[in-house]
Amino acid sequence: MGNGKRVIYILDRFPSDTLNFIYNEIRVLEEQGFTVDIYSLLPANNCPVEAEIYLARTKNVRPVPLLRLIAAIGFYLLRHPLRLLTLLAIPFDNDAPGKVIRSFMHLAHGICFARLVRGRPEHLHAHFAFKAALAALVAARLNGNSFSFTAHGSASIHPPDRYCLKSKLMRASFVVAVSAYNRRKLREVYPGIPRERIPVSHCGILREQFEFIPRESRTPGPLKLVCVASLYAIKNHEGLLKACALIKAQGYRFHLDLLGKDEDGRRQYLENLAVELGIAAEVDFHGVVDHGEVAQHLRTADLFVLASHSEGIPVSVMEAMAMGTPILAPRVTGLPELVEEGISGLLAAPDRPEEFAEAMIRVADEPELGLAMARRARERIESRFDMEMNSRNVAQLFGDLIPD
Repeated sequence: MGNGKRVIYILDRFPSDTLNFIYNEIRVLEEQGFTVDIYSLLPANNCPVEAEIYLARTKNVRPVPLLRLIAAIGFYLLRHPLRLLTLLAIPFDNDAPGKVIRSFMHLAHGICFARLVRGRPEHLHAHFAFKAALAALVAARLNGNSFSFTAHGSASIHPPDRYCLKSKLMRASFVVAVSAYNRRKLREVYPGIPRERIPVSHCGILREQFEFIPRESRTPGPLKLVCVASLYAIKNHEGLLKACALIKAQGYRFHLDLLGKDEDGRRQYLENLAVELGIAAEVDFHGVVDHGEVAQHLRTADLFVLASHSEGIPVSVMEAMAMGTPILAPRVTGLPELVEEGISGLLAAPDRPEEFAEAMIRVADEPELGLAMARRARERIESRFDMEMNSRNVAQLFGDLIPD
């Protein structure tokens, strides 16, 4: 039986091959009786098979022809001029002139989205704290809806990448944080928001998709390392390569597989760095690989390594933990909530390659430690980071927090 609650989801770009947690969330909400409509600011670039049913349901806001934008602004200027004018202050909730200009462009798209959903009383929910959250805020102010958003990752809630965040926090009915760390940081931006308006919900993974195969021992030979991360600067592949050079200097043999797409030509830079460090023969850059190949690398790796300067609670780490691959991750942002240091994995400071090197050596010298942590990691995924369970929790949150 339906609960009578209706929700409009708004996202930056949907569907996408990295948003399976959102597909699951929508499915569970609908199973719980919600009616969900989906809007995307930008059309999908590619659509994974599991998202095809959502692609057919998704309405795109952009591209926005100039005449449509003028019509949308004119519509609200005639009907709700004060509401429209008060929105003009929002872009100035930024710390740099460039962000103000960009925010005005996002504001314009939000006005177009508002006109698309005018006259509809549904609650608006955005995923990610960036463009979609601003569009939800704009539509809520112009049309009188309630709105909320889920703050993923950490970049969009931290300078220099956050946009108009205080304005979004001030006006949202509630904000879902994916980690306790994110909740603390959001309250630093706007201390006036009550703690209960920022519930924490870890997204998780569908653990049945990741079979756990206990390992009895480490395969003899070089230490097999795998990193699954696009080559963004924030992922700190430099630090990882430097750590690998340190263990080689101490006489340890290793092989590192880097899985992830090139960004801004960084692959060539990192390949050159590997040559400079004397480890080019031990490092393979695989680029983008399909999920089955990722799983195969995880099955055979002795250690999954991530050295990012900032993260949310990365799905790649959850998947490795679920499959029984020992973990070495950065001691930053929300990761200590996922990886219990020394219990379900190892943590190190991303700006200290020597810490990463020490952890790698520890796994090489004490293989039974890695195997024990891998077993406990699977237990942690099952108890705290199961997507199905956490999606049901989000549905309960929505039932409790969305205004009637």
